[in-house]
Amino acid sequence: MSAALHLEHVGPVERTAHRIGLALLHWSESRAARTSTPTSPAAVRDRTTARLAFEQRTALEARHRHWDELASAAPRLR
Repeated sequence: MSAALHLEHVGPVERTAHRIGLALLHWSESRAARTSTPTSPAAVRDRTTARLAFEQRTALEARHRHWDELASAAPRLR
């Protein structure tokens, strides 16, 4: 099944949406081309190390938030 419309059924809103979609696609492709090629193996290693540190830090923060939620829901014992 084809979703293509004949040109006589396309209005200005559809044309504008198509132009915006194409512009976003081109922007996304150009951004991916700019950021996907690291300059050296050291840059790749540094980026990977930084990413892993960030993931570990956010995971630890999420665990702490979870523990705080559990502690606040549990009754306090004396």
